[in-house]
Amino acid sequence: MKLQSVQKVVKEEIESEIRQFKKYPDRNRSIPPDFQPGDTVWLVSKNIKTTRPTKKLSERFLGPLEVLKKIGSHAYHLKLHQQWKQVHPVFHVSLLDPVKQSTIPNKHQLSPSPVIVEE
Repeated sequence: MKLQSVQKVVKEEIESEIRQFKKYPDRNRSIPPDFQPGDTVWLVSKNIKTTRPTKKLSERFLGPLEVLKKIGSHAYHLKLHQQWKQVHPVFHVSLLDPVKQSTIPNKHQLSPSPVIVEE
C-alpha cells in the first residue's frame, strides 16, 4: 500500500515539473496559422532548386498555391504546378505564407510566371 502512495506522489511531482519547464519555452512560441482546404498560400522557395543560375536571383516565394488538405498538425498538402512533378507536395507550415487580399478596391495582382524546377 505504501509503494502505491509513493508512486502517486512521484507521478504528481513529475507532472508538476513538466508543466513548469514547459511554461517558459511556450512563451516564445507562436501559434501556427491554420489553413483550410481551398486557401491560397505562398511557398518559401529556400529548399527548392530552380533553373536560375544563382539563389540570389530566384524568387523568394513561389505560388500562389492552393491548399488541398491538412496533414497532421503542422503540414499541408498543396496543389502544385504540372512542371513540379518531382517535388513532394507536402510542406511544413513554416514554409507557407497566406496570400493577403489587397485592401485597395479593384486592384488585382498578376500571378507570376511559373518557375521551372530542376529534376
